[in-house]
Amino acid sequence: MAQKYIVPVDRSEHSQRALKYAISLCEKFAGEIILVNVQPNYTFTPNVHKVVSKKDIENYINELGKEVIDHTLENIEDQKFIVEKLILTGDPKVEITKLAKEKGAESIIMGSRGLGPIKSAFLGSVSIGVLQLATCPVIIVP
Repeated sequence: MAQKYIVPVDRSEHSQRALKYAISLCEKFAGEIILVNVQPNYTFTPNVHKVVSKKDIENYINELGKEVIDHTLENIEDQKFIVEKLILTGDPKVEITKLAKEKGAESIIMGSRGLGPIKSAFLGSVSIGVLQLATCPVIIVP
């Protein structure tokens, strides 16, 4: 049975380095990568439904996530392993760790920082949150 590696991506250079590391593991251990992009849930923004329909918001979220996934896939050439692509909405640290548990992932491989607006001194807030919530090993790639 192939090892499953959750790789959150957000177009940051850090997530691209994490993907390269995950690819090297897949090539060595016949693993599979589950690429995930987590978008904010804009449907909970106050009064947004007065201007935009829920369906339009969902389409927008999927479009943003697809752009990130497609950009990331450009870096995977001649893949000899399975790549599953997922776009989720919600709190990234919660969604990433929940997905890892549901998929029975060997580990979560992620960059030390993403594109989020809040940056801590050493690690990004999502990285720290995933470290705290994960039930599987988390590999943070600098």
